[in-house]
Amino acid sequence: MIDSGDACEYFEPEDVVVSRSGDECVVALCDQWFLTYSDEDWSKFVMDHVKSPNFESYNSMTLNGMVYTIDWLKDWACSRTQGLGTKITWDNKFVIESLSDSTIYMAYYTIAHLLQGDLNGSTPGKLGITADQLDDGVFEYVFKKGAYPEGCQIPEDKLKAMKYEFDYWYPMDLRCSGKDLIRNHLTMSLFNHAAIWEDKDMMPRGFFTNGYVMVDGEKMSKSLGNFLTVR
Repeated sequence: MIDSGDACEYFEPEDVVVSRSGDECVVALCDQWFLTYSDEDWSKFVMDHVKSPNFESYNSMTLNGMVYTIDWLKDWACSRTQGLGTKITWDNKFVIESLSDSTIYMAYYTIAHLLQGDLNGSTPGKLGITADQLDDGVFEYVFKKGAYPEGCQIPEDKLKAMKYEFDYWYPMDLRCSGKDLIRNHLTMSLFNHAAIWEDKDMMPRGFFTNGYVMVDGEKMSKSLGNFLTVR
């Protein structure tokens, strides 16, 4: 019936899903970009790391969850067509979906105080660097031991100051998050650290996962619409 045009596939969430803006969500079948977490070399690199003495999970539930997820994750749809987010650089019709986004932002934390003079980055930080002076070459220098970028507008001593901070704080010793993110965001963080740095010595050294805060018998979650701020 689908082939003949007499029927179409229909998708809906198994339960009500509420966006961060408070709107009820519906499912749409759209084009997607995928990350191939199923790649054997990539997944083996991450699996070897979490099973090694260099990674601390603090409890067996976290470790078992990560081992399961690395084996289960396969290919992951990492894009969406609307909403807030970072544009995919090679296809600006899409933004990176929220669980795939910000998986290595911990690296930026090491230099944020030098680049941002306030919380939202609207004023320059201690080094007086502006956003238009930053490009891929700057971050290659700071994060990946790259050469000083040709034609760079930032004096090298300022890049060295950022590189010193990153080298001091990385690899990170501990990340704290919720146990519900073990099966996606946290494990993706390990995969993406592996992809960007390709170095076992740069992998996160420990994840600690918290339990849930319960509201009316359900876990507190933005997607359930029962989310309460601390205030």
